[in-house]
Amino acid sequence: MNSIILYLLMLPLAYLIGCFSSSILIAKSFRHLNIFKVGTGHPDTQNIFNNVSKPLGFLAGVIDLGKMYLLLVLGKFILSSNYFNFSGETLQNLLLIIGFTIIAGHCFPITHKFRGGRGLFSYMGFVLFFAPIPMMIIGILSIFIVIKFKQVRFCEFMIVLIPPLLNLIPILNRTNYSTTFIGKMFIAALLIGLFNILVSKRQGNF
Repeated sequence: MNSIILYLLMLPLAYLIGCFSSSILIAKSFRHLNIFKVGTGHPDTQNIFNNVSKPLGFLAGVIDLGKMYLLLVLGKFILSSNYFNFSGETLQNLLLIIGFTIIAGHCFPITHKFRGGRGLFSYMGFVLFFAPIPMMIIGILSIFIVIKFKQVRFCEFMIVLIPPLLNLIPILNRTNYSTTFIGKMFIAALLIGLFNILVSKRQGNF
């Protein structure tokens, strides 16, 4: 089978994996709760954190972040194997598409009538894969700001927008991405911003 066709067949699988909700699983497994009937009624980390348990909310976020990161590591391994033999910016672009397909599944899961979360932790795993040092810097800074100043929404904007900017600094761009590829990361940031608006609007936050 042609490698491009096989890659295209991977995208629906990536979307369905994104539809897997750690929040639903955690609420059901640890508290025997239907997350759709708790708090805001939405299967997202923030609902778990605010209305079920802060440690469980943290766990849900870690699972979402880790799932994205590990899937991209696996995707890179598969796509750079002898069968596919993708490399360089082509490989990076294909991984970008896979990552955002997973985020789309998280935000708009067909398995739950397109009621999903904002995808922030999934996006963090996405950025951690492509820009690890900028994401770690912003992640640590965000934790400090949330603890010290309780500015959660401000930190969400930081996490979405600043890592691509930091990746323009050569010493932080350890993966040596081209300016063109970093531009694509900005497009990804804008898309996750749009996803957040759509999900927040559905949740009644707009």
